[in-house]
This record gives sequence, C-alpha cells and structure tokens, in this order.
Amino acid sequence: MMLKPVSKQAEESQRKAKELFEKNRQRELDLIKERAKADAIVAEKTSRLKALRLAKEAADRADAAAAPPVKKTRTVRAKSADAPVAAGKVAAAGSSKA
Repeated sequence: MMLKPVSKQAEESQRKAKELFEKNRQRELDLIKERAKADAIVAEKTSRLKALRLAKEAADRADAAAAPPVKKTRTVRAKSADAPVAAGKVAAAGSSKA
C-alpha cells in the first residue's frame, strides 16, 4: 500500500469536507423551501376560511336586519302546591265543591 503525500491527503480531505458541507447545506435549503410551501398552504387555508366566516356573519346580520323583530313574551309560572293561598280563595274554593 502506497501512502499519499500529506498535501494530497489534506487536499482530498478538504474536498470531501466541502462536498459534505454543500450536501448538508442543500438539504437544509430544501427543507426551508418545503416549510415555506407548507406555511403558504396553511396561510391560504386560513384566509379562505376567514373570508367564508366573515361572509356568513354578514349574511346572518343581513337576515337579522330584514326579519321583523321578535317580541319576547314573559312566561307565567304556575303556582306550586306548597305556596300559601289567601284566605278568601280557600273559602271560595271550598264553597264550589259543596
């Protein structure tokens, strides 16, 4: 086995190191491009969904403005059996049963 001179070994090692560095650098750049694409897709989806939501809210407001106002009625609750009854009502209730 013949040994290479030190300067040729150093040059070859340096060349391999540069190739490896460039390969890693290119891989990182590719990953950055992929992330940017994914981010752009997410941003596009988000803006599309926001536009849909805003359009729906505007349509809901227009429908609410066009519809006649709904009058709220009070609910009258029935008195419970445990509630105290006025004396006059008890007498009237008793006389109607007889």
